[in-house]
Amino acid sequence: MKPHHRPVDHKPAHARSPRRLVLAAALATAFASPVSHADERGDLETLRATTLGLIDALVDQGLLTRERANVLLKLAQSQGAAQATARAAPGWGDAPAPGTKNTVRVPYLSETAKAQITEDIKLGVLATAREENWADARKLPAWLRTFQFEGDIRVRAQGELFGAGNLDAEIYRSQVDSPAWSPDLTNTRTNRQRLTLRARFGFNAKVSDDVTAAMRLSTGTSPTSGSQTLGSDFNRYSFGLDRASLRWEPRQDLRFEGGRMATPFMGGDLLWPDDLSLDGVSARGERDIASGLFAFATVGAFPLEEFAIKRSDKWLYGAQIGADWAVNDLTQFKLGLGVYSFQGIEGVRESDPPPSGPRAGTVPYQLSQYPSGVRLRGNTLINLNDPTSTASPVWGLASKFRPVSLSAALTLSQLAPVVIGLSADYVKNTGFDLADIRRRAGTSTVDGLLDKTNGYQLRLQVGSKTLTERGNWSTFIAYRLFERDAWVDAFTDTTWNLGGTGYKGFSLGATYAIDRNTTVGARWTSTRNLDDGQRFLLIPGDPSSLSGNLSSAPMKIDVLQVEVNSRF
Repeated sequence: MKPHHRPVDHKPAHARSPRRLVLAAALATAFASPVSHADERGDLETLRATTLGLIDALVDQGLLTRERANVLLKLAQSQGAAQATARAAPGWGDAPAPGTKNTVRVPYLSETAKAQITEDIKLGVLATAREENWADARKLPAWLRTFQFEGDIRVRAQGELFGAGNLDAEIYRSQVDSPAWSPDLTNTRTNRQRLTLRARFGFNAKVSDDVTAAMRLSTGTSPTSGSQTLGSDFNRYSFGLDRASLRWEPRQDLRFEGGRMATPFMGGDLLWPDDLSLDGVSARGERDIASGLFAFATVGAFPLEEFAIKRSDKWLYGAQIGADWAVNDLTQFKLGLGVYSFQGIEGVRESDPPPSGPRAGTVPYQLSQYPSGVRLRGNTLINLNDPTSTASPVWGLASKFRPVSLSAALTLSQLAPVVIGLSADYVKNTGFDLADIRRRAGTSTVDGLLDKTNGYQLRLQVGSKTLTERGNWSTFIAYRLFERDAWVDAFTDTTWNLGGTGYKGFSLGATYAIDRNTTVGARWTSTRNLDDGQRFLLIPGDPSSLSGNLSSAPMKIDVLQVEVNSRF
């Protein structure tokens, strides 16, 4: 997205870029050096010509525009004239100006001193060139100069602490009737400590003035986490295609993107975890409303699962409108209202046994299931097996999902360099319909199912605006309540409650930059299962005696993370 209405930078133009600073210094030296002898005038003219040659070379290589070069020349000349005037001494026999000290004029510079000045300027230019990767561009192929590479590596120690009052995992796994919750749990009581690694590497390539290509590889196999647990007898880990997209921006206020992309919608990690990437297409438009205020609209269509023998696939459609208001240079406010529709993901119970013989695999059957490799925990599930089946349950989502979300973010820079950020996210699933669930589930056991379809998060962050330089820091605290059918649990953050929905809790943490682009951080997240008043009966030690449902079963999870993260 191209920037709009950012706070005004009151620094002079030449102070905003190291490249401009070095060039301005070189030009000022060349144009403002005092000339006292004819032979020195020639040396200074040589220095001036060398500096101008450097500017022309940068323009020829496409690293500096001619317009910017002319601005730098005028700026250096004006600065040089001012500096020369400030350094000028009274003529012989003239009295010093009132209130000033005698100025010592140096009529001669040794060859050693001139060589040192030239060397200092050269080293300054080269240092900036190495820092910004612009002076050595002629050594690179033209196509490579359009690439901007990026990546990061994170090493994390994670502790997962379970409450002693949690039910055994076998209780959850023994569920066979509708409705059911979290039937895939394998550990609810044994504390776990592990090391994880996340490595990502990608690039953005400027194909033309309007088209950009982007690609990123990442570790991890989960849609919402790139972390890879360490400890596989030193076997190698694999990279997966995390992002690959084409972006066309024919105008500054209009953008189209297709492929596998970052989440195009505004909002926090309640709905859009940091590691989540979406497959599909999106479009975004912006319109200026007033000075410092613009509105935006984003729409997108994202396939979830495609079938070869079924007409309707599973999709996510989304639309969001909002506004971004730079109230002043120190205050910014954003607001976004989103409407989403998950199409075809709700479960439908089969009425007949599975097809056999030549029909097996050729007609749709149980394609509405919510696969165990995708779902996490929390959403209400129904058994899709036909009424005569005695096979293990095949689970599908009980509710339809038509969420509506509202997100707001306020950024305050009055205490700069300390920045305060406040954000709030709310979601309501409007697709929950008990009558519809009863029809698709084909059983009356869902009649007592309660509507638990709200979620919200409040977050406060205080610290440096970025974490790129040593000494930068940031802290945060957040509170979240996430009812079980507010959002599809497969696409939720895996730190909170180890993923899923149906809980409330808080998270707090701090991050400190120990070096440039390298940080250490710690985070504590504590969650508890929500109690919706439903009760169940269970004879201790006999999972088969379970009656009622597990929507309110106690579940306490605390997660401690300590990590080191380097970006490049």
